[in-house]
Formats: sequence, C-alpha cells, structure tokens
Amino acid sequence: MFTERNRRELILIAHMFNEKALEFEPGRSPDPAPSLSPREVDAMTLLAVGYSRAQVADTLSISEHTLRTYIESARLKLGAMNTTHAVARAVNRGLIVV
Repeated sequence: MFTERNRRELILIAHMFNEKALEFEPGRSPDPAPSLSPREVDAMTLLAVGYSRAQVADTLSISEHTLRTYIESARLKLGAMNTTHAVARAVNRGLIVV
C-alpha cells in the first residue's frame, strides 16, 4: 500500500507543510517541546518507522491496551489531533529520530 511504503516521507512532508503554515503567522513560533517518557518515545519511534500497533506492542512486550495509553499520553502532550499528527510533531521537535 502506498501509505505504508511511504510513511516516513509522508510524515516529513506533513512537517514541511506545518513549517510553511507557521510562516503565515509572523511572530508565532512552535510551542516548546514537551518531554515524553522513554516508553512514549519508543512507541512513537516504532510507529514513525512504519510498525503497526500490533508490531509495536509485540516489540515492546506490552499489550495493545498499554500501547494505546502511551500513544494517547504522547498525543495529548504534543497537542496532536491523532497519532499521525503526534508522530509528525515528535519528529519536528526532535523528540524522536527516524
């Protein structure tokens, strides 16, 4: 599937769009980067490189319910609307490296 093959590039494109959108609001800078827990970083990183939620949970040896808790916590800390938006913000802010 296109999105699975190109996930990393799509996240980077979303980041570039966000940067350009900020140019339309002079004087506005990105919010300071919140700190994510080590497990939130692990989960977001694996999602960013294309793992499915089941694969992430298996890799981290946690349940999918626990994974959802980490993702939701990271999403709220990042002020993101969904998981993809959270991953893009985490990459943008240097909280995860893909």
